[in-house]
Amino acid sequence: MPETLISPALPLGAPPLSPQILPGPIGPGLMYRGETVHWPEDPLGEARQWLERGLARRPQGPAPNLALVLGLGLGWHLKIIRERFPHIRLAVFEPDEALVKTYVERRVTGFNAEIITDWAVWEEYLARELVHKEGPWPVVVSIPAYEKLWPEAAGRFHSHLAAELTRRQVIDKTKAATDSIFLDNLIENIRLCATLPDVLLLRGRLASRPAFVVGAGPSLDQNGALLKEAADKGLILCASAALKPLLRLGVSPQVIVVLESSDTSAYLQLTAEESAALWPQTVLAGAAGCHPAHFKVPGFYQSLYHLNAGQAQILSQGLFLPQGGNAGTAAFALAYIWGLSPLILVGQDQAYQGKWLHAAGTVDNVREEDQGQTITVPGVYGTTVETNTSLLASLNWYAEAGLTIQKSRPQTRLINASAAGAAIKGFEEIPLNAILANLPSQPPLNLASHLERLPKPSAKELRTDLRQIAGLMSSLRQLAGRNLPKALTEMSALGRASAFLAQILAPSQQAENRSLALKELTRAEGLVLRMLAKL
Repeated sequence: MPETLISPALPLGAPPLSPQILPGPIGPGLMYRGETVHWPEDPLGEARQWLERGLARRPQGPAPNLALVLGLGLGWHLKIIRERFPHIRLAVFEPDEALVKTYVERRVTGFNAEIITDWAVWEEYLARELVHKEGPWPVVVSIPAYEKLWPEAAGRFHSHLAAELTRRQVIDKTKAATDSIFLDNLIENIRLCATLPDVLLLRGRLASRPAFVVGAGPSLDQNGALLKEAADKGLILCASAALKPLLRLGVSPQVIVVLESSDTSAYLQLTAEESAALWPQTVLAGAAGCHPAHFKVPGFYQSLYHLNAGQAQILSQGLFLPQGGNAGTAAFALAYIWGLSPLILVGQDQAYQGKWLHAAGTVDNVREEDQGQTITVPGVYGTTVETNTSLLASLNWYAEAGLTIQKSRPQTRLINASAAGAAIKGFEEIPLNAILANLPSQPPLNLASHLERLPKPSAKELRTDLRQIAGLMSSLRQLAGRNLPKALTEMSALGRASAFLAQILAPSQQAENRSLALKELTRAEGLVLRMLAKL
């Protein structure tokens, strides 16, 4: 049953509870619980106003390819949306089953829309369509009467939609700023792909051991020292920004995760005192496209992982790490892929703490004054906290990852043991000392020895593959010069067959004319040749 907000029984003399069909000159109107859902005199004109209002609120860009709608009514507004945008996909959240029945029986549209009545299904739909698919350009349309009939449901509809759109904006902004940098870094690091172990190849091999996934949130100063007891009870993984705060508290992680495309290697350059506190052969897991300086810092057991299917297909065994755009989410995803359980978050505040943004000892730990961008969200243990759009995107990523884990591996416990910060939907909130008190001790794990035994790609075979791909790029470039439509068809077929080719050919396929397509194909060919030169 969907999460609906149905009013209690109405007193005598109140409007009827069942939907009321109102005859009109061009078709029926609709009244429900005293509110006019569709004005019978001109439901089409009214629906046009709703669509225009939604179009006016969206940012400039391509025509919408997705309509997200609050309320079915009789479907007059769906009819207008489809007439205006014939190929648009329609998804409707309807909070009342009675109106679903009315729509099915009396609808004025001759087509089907995606009708969702369960809130969890709606959240999944928005995540899939707005966050994970390429190129969503939505328009949001709502029936005004629904805002009055179900104010809480309407508020939740709009607030969650705004959060997912914000998450998409953060992803697009990050992608635009870092994609080319990650690719340039990958070329510089490509030789390492044939020499360093891929940590994802340990998939599922570390079950029955807890994971403490540590971020650099300000609450780490409150309970981080307790992690000294965690070393013989589980595996401590941390974002690189949390390394020095942990060492200052007398805690050494076993795994440090690096994602940054810019040079943040200063986080890893330790004093003699810090180095002495570090575990022997502490594993440094870096994204293959992170800044090359991270792989040059001494004192760690170096390893890597891949961030997308294209790179992983050609440079490893096809495994890549889904993450939310920062090292903390990457560490969490890595712990899950390894099979660790429970997954315990520490210092993962995703929120401000007074004037602090990070734990003491981290770079830029003081919050910048940016009051206009702050967002109030539920905090752990019934509090409320302030966050920003970037942290909110990460917060939503954890909630969505938790939902996925609950479905795919429901026995995995998800625990937020951060001493403060934002609450994360789907995560239990348990103090860290209580968790540690109930975990048994285990023999220490020499993770480096496990990584050392993993297979590595053959540099010789990699060179052969890249030479073939470079030749293919050259042939496509020549074909595009003669017959661009045929070249585009060939690129589509190659993209379906190979994730790597899909990645490097995407800009060429999206080019607006032959000149730009040739430019992008030349760039793709040059990219592969640069990889070859670095091997």
